Amino acid sequence: MSLAIRKESERREVGTATGRRWVIVAADGRGWYVRLEGRRSLERFSNVTQAIHCGRRLAHQHKPSGLVVRYTDGEEEESCYETAASP
Repeated sequence: MSLAIRKESERREVGTATGRRWVIVAADGRGWYVRLEGRRSLERFSNVTQAIHCGRRLAHQHKPSGLVVRYTDGEEEESCYETAASP
């Protein structure tokens, strides 16, 4: 099992246990896309900055959630967004 596949399956298991939904930002041949886990639709952007901005906004709207940015050099950044604690 490759490292990328193993990391994805580990993330899915943790996300499922906490109810976390993941927002993926990654490049493909047509630019950068943003996708919310469980949805088929993609939003496309010409640069990574616009895509990350959209991904953060989407993650904030679907808390508890996480944002994964997959750069073209193979690096990944991950951020988690939690719901506000009730007083």
